[in-house]
Amino acid sequence: MFEASFSLMFAKNNVDKDDISYVTGHCYRTISCLNQVLFALNEEYCINEKKAVRIIDGFDTKPQGYKKRIDKIITLLSSNIDSTRRGLEILQELISETEVLLNK
Repeated sequence: MFEASFSLMFAKNNVDKDDISYVTGHCYRTISCLNQVLFALNEEYCINEKKAVRIIDGFDTKPQGYKKRIDKIITLLSSNIDSTRRGLEILQELISETEVLLNK
């Protein structure tokens, strides 16, 4: 979870620096970290990132609408700063919801 929050911090800090590839990379890293946590919470192995979000969608323990929200985040990342900020907000919400799941 630390790595997820840490990477999101870098994405947020660079959203207005005209470097969308850097921001996108940190978003991907954040999502990958969340995926690992959710696999662990569901006592499953995450072999690699291929189809991980889709697999998580079938888990019992996950944030509501996980795949749909991840897909939305990816579509929002662009050179439009407001759109990218909205994607980062959704990603922050997923981090917070995953933290709640960890503390149950």
